[in-house]
Amino acid sequence: MPGDAALGTVLRDLRQTRKLTLAAVARRAGCAESQLSYVESGRRRLHPWLAEQLDTIYNTGGVVTSLLQVPDAASCSSSSTRVPNDYVLHVQVPGGGGPVAISRRDLLASLGIGLLASPTLTRLEQALGEVRADHDALVALTQALDRYQAAARILPPTRLLDALTAQVAVLDSLRRRADPALRRDYLALQARYAESLSWLSEEADRSEDALFWTDRATQWAQSSGWTAMTAYTFVRRSMMAISFASDGHRAVDHAQAAYDMPGAPTRIRGLAAKQMAFGHALAWEPDASARALDQTMTLLAKPSDDGRELGQRSVVSDDLYAIFRTTCDIYLGKGEAAITVLEPRLAALSNASARTATITRAKLAHAYANVGQPHEAARYAWQAIDEATTLQSLSARSELRRAMPVLRQWHKRSEVADVLHRLQGDGPTTA
Repeated sequence: MPGDAALGTVLRDLRQTRKLTLAAVARRAGCAESQLSYVESGRRRLHPWLAEQLDTIYNTGGVVTSLLQVPDAASCSSSSTRVPNDYVLHVQVPGGGGPVAISRRDLLASLGIGLLASPTLTRLEQALGEVRADHDALVALTQALDRYQAAARILPPTRLLDALTAQVAVLDSLRRRADPALRRDYLALQARYAESLSWLSEEADRSEDALFWTDRATQWAQSSGWTAMTAYTFVRRSMMAISFASDGHRAVDHAQAAYDMPGAPTRIRGLAAKQMAFGHALAWEPDASARALDQTMTLLAKPSDDGRELGQRSVVSDDLYAIFRTTCDIYLGKGEAAITVLEPRLAALSNASARTATITRAKLAHAYANVGQPHEAARYAWQAIDEATTLQSLSARSELRRAMPVLRQWHKRSEVADVLHRLQGDGPTTA
């Protein structure tokens, strides 16, 4: 039976980062080396028993197993996919045992307004009763989040949303039983999970879910006294104003709130200034955009003792600065410098994050349209459309839709007409 190439890539990365050979993992897992090779290449399906063995070998805390408990890739490929509020999540209990089925609606209500009486949540509490809410559990759940975030660079968000939501259910239960000295750490980790869920929901074009998880990240960050995350959630709101609505002024308002927040670390203020630069560029305010971008570079060049784990981490700093500046140029109708900066970096970006590379191709399509090269614009647009569909990237689709008004001047060219038809069929994002 055919397997899953994207999941295979994640498994190969897990093995290689641990400097393990196929033979060594196969021997410990109790399978043939060829079977593991086929799974990693996507030519054979990953069986649940092997997923459990790989979780043990790679010490991934159930991450590999959880990735099997989602709809298949075909059912996740459409950006218009919506999941009903009342469906079942399968929560993998730390330390072994079968998954516990809980109602997603009950869980979200509980997380939003407090613990509610629910048979499914009661079953989860009982299943977690033997799990110690200690520092070791906190470390394991932190490591699991790192694995999910790495997988998000390759897999569609709908492959990860349920698994991450289930982890939040575990965290919330353990946090209530943890010693007072650890509760703040559990709350801070819940905020990190919520921020990741916010971003993944945004990429999946689920605006209500993205806002729900941003609100939870703010709530839990404030409760834990984590000012960096509290400020960063306003940076996230600025990002969503751009992704969902291309609203530059709203993006600036949210980013300004983060920038002005008392106690916000230098790094977070730098990321807020970056969002203000983007917002001003979208609003065609070049001088204000340039001033905000200069402030971005100044702030991000300074050392910061908090918030280092927040924001873009799959791209090295020099490339981030270049991407920030060229993004503003593209929004302001320029393109020459953006093309020169972005094209040579595509290979490195692809190695670091397939998602970031796809968004960059969408920006290059816009840049080439800005400089009057419709053939190159259409070529990059087609690549970005196909990859954005596979990866489920609202960010890439939004960048492409912002290029449409420029591309329409060449609507009689067949390659441009095909791109415009495909983008128009993609439909507007939900506000």
